[in-house]
Amino acid sequence: MSRKNLIIIVVAVIVIIIASVLGVFLYNKQREKDESEKVASIAEFRSRLEGQGLQIESEAESTDASAIGAVEGVTYVISGYAIQVYRYDLNSTDELSVSNVKKAQEEGKISLPEFDNHEFTVIYNKGLILINHTDHPEKDKIVEAFESL
Repeated sequence: MSRKNLIIIVVAVIVIIIASVLGVFLYNKQREKDESEKVASIAEFRSRLEGQGLQIESEAESTDASAIGAVEGVTYVISGYAIQVYRYDLNSTDELSVSNVKKAQEEGKISLPEFDNHEFTVIYNKGLILINHTDHPEKDKIVEAFESL
């Protein structure tokens, strides 16, 4: 085998190794991104609340989820205080959905256009937002349950 052929083979092997390593790296990076973008479920949040020892006194489906661009919402009463959790469709192209998800992620707020763009303080996690938690007597447990999703 000539020296020229040997150099071509070595270069080809190096290119293959680099391409393989790069492919594995990009695959893992995309997989991590996909994992982080999974939308949590409201039912999972309820389970986490119960796991924190919180007793849900009542539960009602929110009929106003679309007013903030969400696809579903639930109100829980815990220790006599109501909290709300809403789920967004992260693939939605609806302007209100997109803007409220972005605002929740970046500023911890959402807007309610139907009421002079009144803003609510929220916590965002995996496609869900949590509202009315700030003055709740069990705030720490509720936030811990929400953030553990």
